[in-house]
Amino acid sequence: MRPIVLTNARVGLLFVLMTSALDKVAISPLPNQHQRGETLGVHMNKLRNLLFIQLFTGILIGLLMAVAALYMSSNLIKSEQLYHKELIQQFSYSNLIDDPKLLSKQLRASIDFEFLTLKDQDGNKLYSFNKDPKEFPLVRAILQRAELYTQPQSLVSDEGSLKIEFHSSYSDILSPLSVALLILLLMPVVIVLISFLLFHSMVQRIYAQVSERITQSILSFTKTKSNNVGVDTQDLPKQFEQLTQALNKLDAFFKNTLEEYESSTSALREEAHRDTLTQLPNRTEFVEHFENNIINSTQQADAFGILLLLRASELQHINQTKGYEDGDNYIKGIANIMLTIAGTYSNANVYRLNGSDFGILLPNVTVKEAETLGENLHSKLDEFMRITDISAVGSMGIVSYGAGKPLGELLANADTAISLAQAKQVNGWHIHKDSNISQGGATSFGNQNWRHLIDDVIEKQDVTLLFQPIQATNRGTKAYSEVLARFKSQDEQVLPTASFLAMAEKLDKVVDIDRLIVEKVLDMIKTKSLADQFFGVNLTAAAVHDEQFMIWLERRLLKETSIATKLIFEITEFGLQQNINSSRRFIDMVHRAGARMTVEKFGVGITSFKFFQELKPDFIKLDGSYTRSIEEEKNNQYFIRMIVDLSHRIGVNVIAECVETQEEKHVLEQLFVDGCQGYYLGKPAPL
Repeated sequence: MRPIVLTNARVGLLFVLMTSALDKVAISPLPNQHQRGETLGVHMNKLRNLLFIQLFTGILIGLLMAVAALYMSSNLIKSEQLYHKELIQQFSYSNLIDDPKLLSKQLRASIDFEFLTLKDQDGNKLYSFNKDPKEFPLVRAILQRAELYTQPQSLVSDEGSLKIEFHSSYSDILSPLSVALLILLLMPVVIVLISFLLFHSMVQRIYAQVSERITQSILSFTKTKSNNVGVDTQDLPKQFEQLTQALNKLDAFFKNTLEEYESSTSALREEAHRDTLTQLPNRTEFVEHFENNIINSTQQADAFGILLLLRASELQHINQTKGYEDGDNYIKGIANIMLTIAGTYSNANVYRLNGSDFGILLPNVTVKEAETLGENLHSKLDEFMRITDISAVGSMGIVSYGAGKPLGELLANADTAISLAQAKQVNGWHIHKDSNISQGGATSFGNQNWRHLIDDVIEKQDVTLLFQPIQATNRGTKAYSEVLARFKSQDEQVLPTASFLAMAEKLDKVVDIDRLIVEKVLDMIKTKSLADQFFGVNLTAAAVHDEQFMIWLERRLLKETSIATKLIFEITEFGLQQNINSSRRFIDMVHRAGARMTVEKFGVGITSFKFFQELKPDFIKLDGSYTRSIEEEKNNQYFIRMIVDLSHRIGVNVIAECVETQEEKHVLEQLFVDGCQGYYLGKPAPL
């Protein structure tokens, strides 16, 4: 019973140590992570040391008791041996001495022998009995090792005619001794196990109780938004009172934090409703304003006005050719123009609805007044176009709003009006009137004008080719120049390239445009004797996946085999992903004809390198978003370095576009790209 008492005492000591540690945590500043780790380690070491001490003590006591049991058993064995010897002597004095068989029978009936031998005076065996001592081998070995076990004995009769040799088995002593030794050896382990379980159960109950109290208090705090957690410690140990104080301090901290959060809510909402580049209200603010002030207004029946939608058609083109900094300046310039014009109207609001769309809400403005608005904006956009040396700024769609007209319909009508404006003139505008809707001719009018314009370009082959060089960063890469197409209207005005191609694709004319550009490039190489240069020709996804176009292009390239080797066809990553099997057939055809292929705008999609390994392109052209300010963007540097390594492993060269500064070029060269393209190296220009 003594070990158990010691165990309980140590359990109590451990509990006091742990609660004391909790007290210190509750009343002192929170330690850092390293300090907390050290505190926990100290207490765990104390627990481990106490358990080891207890185990050692139990083993020591068990060993002492085992030694005592062994000595007691040895004494008993010796006593029993003397008794057996006296009993055998008594039998040797009897008349049974003359009958060895009967004597042996009587002896074995009286004593449990390990072995028994009867010999005559000449040493001949008269009787022999042996029992294999398999019982209790461990105990026998311990006793023999400690020299506590008896040795075989022998007796001779008085006449000397009979010699008796024997050794008792002592099973009645060895059996309980074995059990006792086993118990004594297992007892320390059992004691430690019981102690640990008792300790664990005690701590679990206490901390479960504490956790329940704290959980209830926190839940009460969150539900009622009280200013005080107020943990009830009535049934808890006194040591946890200071834990409550710490929790109340935490409550005060949460209260202050909540107040700070509530005070900044308006600022956060303002930030969430504002475009970061232009600082204009964004689409979310636009929708809320329209719903609150027009749709749900108490004066809804009297509400009317104008919605002007301006689409910055050249944003993507400027980002790709000049860089994102010029793209940002382009957007900010449009925003300033919109704000200037809106400032001449009362209660006007300007919004940036998405990357390329701006909106102006003009309450209490009539359709007639909107014509003046369109002309003023057209004049401002033309002036901005001349200053920035771009082919277009944007197109405008104007619609009127009134009672019962949903926002979705207004935006759809404004989008239609933009299509009509694009067909009219550069930086043009168009008012979408309700009469157009009733007649159903607005869209068709715009499409008809675009169709006529595109057909005219195809018929007259009125395409201007510009060339932007790609500079190789090492001698092992064959550089080439990308071909950029420009289109003109009947009155010789340069059309917005992005709008022209978008409408050509919408009207199923884009494949014909691609065929026209290829023919122009082939003719230029022949007529100007440019067989020593290489040219990149952009193809749309529609052309790449068009079976008839692929057949035509293969025949055309095989007809001009010497020129075909000078062509590199550029296809966007997204375009290739639309139909992988068709893309693979097209690229195989291009390679058979001797031309090469570039995957442009790489990195925008999620295509795997396994896919590119199957397609086997010759180049990949990184999207310009990875190039911008590459010297400052470490993540982009890691990405490009990884792409370069993987591409070179499969034999693909990497080109970086939109390189606008010397710093960008230097970093890209250090990342081992094979070529660079951008305004820093050369602007698009005629040959």
